[in-house]
Amino acid sequence: MITTILLVLIGAFAFGFVLLLVRLRKLNRETRTQLDLTEAGILASGLAHEIRNPLNSIKINLQLLQEDLEELTMTDDQQASCKETFRMVNDEILRLDGLMTNFLTYARPIDLKPERVELCGFLRELITFLKGQADEKQVTIELTVPEEPLELALDTQKIRQALLNILVNDIQIVGAGGIVQVTLKPIRDLAVIRISDNGPGMTEDFMREIFVAFRSQRKGGTGLGLSIANRFIQAHGGGIKVDSTPGEGTTFSVILPRPSAE
Repeated sequence: MITTILLVLIGAFAFGFVLLLVRLRKLNRETRTQLDLTEAGILASGLAHEIRNPLNSIKINLQLLQEDLEELTMTDDQQASCKETFRMVNDEILRLDGLMTNFLTYARPIDLKPERVELCGFLRELITFLKGQADEKQVTIELTVPEEPLELALDTQKIRQALLNILVNDIQIVGAGGIVQVTLKPIRDLAVIRISDNGPGMTEDFMREIFVAFRSQRKGGTGLGLSIANRFIQAHGGGIKVDSTPGEGTTFSVILPRPSAE
């Protein structure tokens, strides 16, 4: 009897020790990841400072040069050629500046500042904000939300950035005549935002790396937008599910937890 009790106690102790070891290892990994992100954020901030200063200088001097050239006598073809060159250089400056912004956002540790948000109105404002960009690309955005208000505790800036990253990516990929459908639906203790498009879709190989940093299906893309969106959604305790068929389109399902009845 005593032997049996001792064996049970030893087994329980061994099991508890294994659980403790697993939790300590997990905590160590999380701590190491947090430290890595902190170090990456410091490095990114310094790198952004070193790059943005000369970029701003280039932009200012480009504007001055453009003003000087306008005073020179040139043919219409020469003026058109100069304007196109200025446009291309300015676009590259904006692209590099945007890349640094995304890199900083990706590298910094996430500090959530949640507040009560009525999600239906939040999405209406977001779609209104994107209408000009969608019209320019000849893309239609359709929004469907429930009649009843749907409140969540969210960091509005980060959720807005996450959804913008997905929607802007969709607008740029589907092209003229494309349709992007945004649907909000409460499912039990979850709020699901589905963003569907009729674009080119994705291959299975690309879908496996869709949230990996610096992977992009879009020409000129940085590959950080969806990675940032995924990090922000996960920080809220949610996730993103992706379904896609080549030639038929893609659906992003952004899943967010709803507050309990209490």
